[in-house]
Amino acid sequence: MNGMIDAAKYADAVMLLIDANYGFEMETFEFLNLLQVHGMPKVMGVLTYLDDLKDENSRTIAKQHLMRNFKAYINQGAHIFCLSGLSNNRMSYQEHEIQELADFLSFEEFQTLPCRATQPYLLVDRFEDATSSEEVQMDSNCKRNVILYGYLRGCDMNEGTTVHIAGVGDYPIDDVTVSADPCPLPPDSYELKMHTKPNNLDEKIESFRIGTYLAFRVLGVPFEMVTNRDPCQPILVGGISPAEQSSGYVQVRLKRHSWHMNSLKSDDPIIVSVGWRRYKTIPIYTRDWDGGWHKMLEYTPGDESCFATFWGPLAPSGAGVVAVKSLADNKAPFRVLATADVLGHRAAAKIMKKIKRIGTPCLISNEIALVKGMFTSDDDVHRFRYAKIKTEGGIRGVVNEAAAKSDLLSELKWNDSQPREGIAKCTFDGIIRMSDIIVMSQWFQIKVPHISNPPTAALEPSSRVWQCMESVETRQRKLDGTGESKEHVLVIDENKIAGEKLRKRCIGEKLKHGPVRTRGTLEQQRAVILFEPIPSDWEYVFWDDYNCGE
Repeated sequence: MNGMIDAAKYADAVMLLIDANYGFEMETFEFLNLLQVHGMPKVMGVLTYLDDLKDENSRTIAKQHLMRNFKAYINQGAHIFCLSGLSNNRMSYQEHEIQELADFLSFEEFQTLPCRATQPYLLVDRFEDATSSEEVQMDSNCKRNVILYGYLRGCDMNEGTTVHIAGVGDYPIDDVTVSADPCPLPPDSYELKMHTKPNNLDEKIESFRIGTYLAFRVLGVPFEMVTNRDPCQPILVGGISPAEQSSGYVQVRLKRHSWHMNSLKSDDPIIVSVGWRRYKTIPIYTRDWDGGWHKMLEYTPGDESCFATFWGPLAPSGAGVVAVKSLADNKAPFRVLATADVLGHRAAAKIMKKIKRIGTPCLISNEIALVKGMFTSDDDVHRFRYAKIKTEGGIRGVVNEAAAKSDLLSELKWNDSQPREGIAKCTFDGIIRMSDIIVMSQWFQIKVPHISNPPTAALEPSSRVWQCMESVETRQRKLDGTGESKEHVLVIDENKIAGEKLRKRCIGEKLKHGPVRTRGTLEQQRAVILFEPIPSDWEYVFWDDYNCGE
């Protein structure tokens, strides 16, 4: 997947080999999706293994079927070549068929795609470690200075340009020089002469024209780029503008790929490819809502597009985005999750999420009741003071404060005999029953996670594949599998109605010195949170304050 993502960004022409016996492979369609997002170059098909089919009729049917489908997937003008079989004891293809393919490539004109014409880039075809031998001998893991060679493409490049090295990171160019062209044009070429004159002029003004074979030096790259260098893996280098050197909230219009069977979940990590970069991030999916804010979606809608906001390096508006789950080179299901377009980068839109909290009465005195199960602590109760609540039967109420500590509350213990907080004193419009379910609906503002981690594929050994972080469900399954997370249940006689004195002491009187708060272990704290916790610095508003409906 790493190689396909990079190739989709620099390829001027693509030759897809299609096994006539097997047909189109899943990787073929993955690559076509990448090409469609990052710029569609000229694509041609080559049918192979036709000689493995039994007879001429089978070969004809297979060719017609594959050619028809190939043009439907690409375009009706797409070229497709057929290699009838191997010759010379199955050591090479037919010479005249290879010559036909070579002639087509020789005379075809390949233009720089508009989406690539605004920034310089090159495909590295030569690599040198320029670090002094003394430094390496003193510390083999020291940072390295490297010289990268390649033909400049896209647009002219100035000295001092900052570049992104795929799989490594962002680096300023320390020095750029014109190097001897390993594949020069004939010296008597008129075009070459006309090209050389302005090229020499550009060198004087410290600018280099496209098509020039350059050597540029980069300082301070990780030593793994040298020690784990895989010559079979291309290195893509792309220039980035000053604006793209900053990180911020990136908002895109996203649509889940129809071949990906499951909806995408907010807060689940993905790997995005945008511009020259790819990185893992955690998106929040949203849709427009009244009032200039966005409503958070737990999952992406079926066949409709939605918005996604995530943290990462900024990209120009209109840039294409591809989201994948894994970079592993395996036969996993279709790896392209979604495609998107960058809408812009600015301060994060106000994203609101609806949460329902549920509680039950544990003590009732006329219109006043103590409610358990809705809050995790007295601080949590205080944070939602004056929040509106109601029973499922429609009796409305409001959260007043955390319940007073009294002798009665000593009877309200959890099954591990530890006293707990989070019991709220609430006032209702009428008298509720012990069997009532009390609901608090609220909106609170979501903060997009500040997570952006570029894969270091060029620094890893070729046998190791960089993996994305686990999804929320996967992490929860692993936690559940440990057996450490136990449910704590509040034990109380649901039919117990307190007498006058106890009701007064519980509801109307607070102790001067309450019991010491017992936090328990980290897993115990997590276990008693039966709804999503709200950090103290998050903003929230109440459901009734927004006229938004369900």
